[in-house]
Parts: sequence; structure tokens; C-alpha cells
Amino acid sequence: MKKLLLLVALVASSFTFAQTGYVDAEFLMSKMPEVSAAETQLKNYTSNLQADITKAETNANARFQALQQEAQSEGVTEERRQEIIKMAQQLEGSLNTEKQGAELKLATRRNELMQPIYDKLNAAIEKVAKAKGFKIIVSVSSVLFAEESANITEAVKTEMGL
Repeated sequence: MKKLLLLVALVASSFTFAQTGYVDAEFLMSKMPEVSAAETQLKNYTSNLQADITKAETNANARFQALQQEAQSEGVTEERRQEIIKMAQQLEGSLNTEKQGAELKLATRRNELMQPIYDKLNAAIEKVAKAKGFKIIVSVSSVLFAEESANITEAVKTEMGL
């Protein structure tokens, strides 16, 4: 009885693996004109964010220098020096917060631009996979060996009109 169950399990798992295909999603993404457009938009957005950060750094450096000069001037009390140190720390914290905010904005923008592209690719992969009777599609990067008949890349490319 145990041997029969083992045999049934092996046959079932073999059947599932036989219904597994693969796709080169990176290749398909490289052929999509939407990706180039998104990359251009991201490059421009990154440049704008970098310009904002550079401006903030320039302003912060000028403020740091002014605070340093004030702290080193004659007649400054120890209490005022402590206030200046706190102001410098707050300025540094603000600058770091602005940098982190820019990174978050960039990640959000990247997601906004790329998600519709991923959705379009995934929809085409799903359509082709179902049409060819595949139950599972994996990335070509995770495939060590497969017959070419399991490769749906060209069919997805045709489906997408690329």
C-alpha cells in the first residue's frame, strides 16, 4: 500500500513538473519601449531630487560655517555655545531627513512608473501560460535545465507585440 501511494505521489509530481515553463522576463523588459520611457523619467526625477539635495547641502554648509564662526567668536558664553551645538545637530538631522525623504520619493516614483509595466508583462505571461497549458512559470535565471519547448519567452514577446 505504501509503495502504491509513493508511486502515485511520484507520478503526480512528475505531471506537475511537466506543466512548468520558463520565461526570460529581463529580456522581455529590455524590449518594452515603456521601460525606456520610465527610465528616462526616473533619470530626470533623480536629477531634480539631486539638485534639491545639493541646494540643501549648500545652504546647510553655509549655516554650519556661520554657526562655527559664532561659536569661535570672542565673548560667546558657554550657554550660547551649547545652543549653537544643538542648532548644528538639528541642522544635520534636517539634512539627513531631507536626503531620506528624497530616497523615499525616488522609490515611490520608480514603483509608480514600473508597476504598470510589470502588470502588463505578468498579464501577457499568464495569458500565454494558460494557452499553452502550463501550471507554473519560473524565471529563466532559476532554471538549470529545461527543454526549449518549456520556454514561453518568444510567445510572450509576440503576445505583447514586441
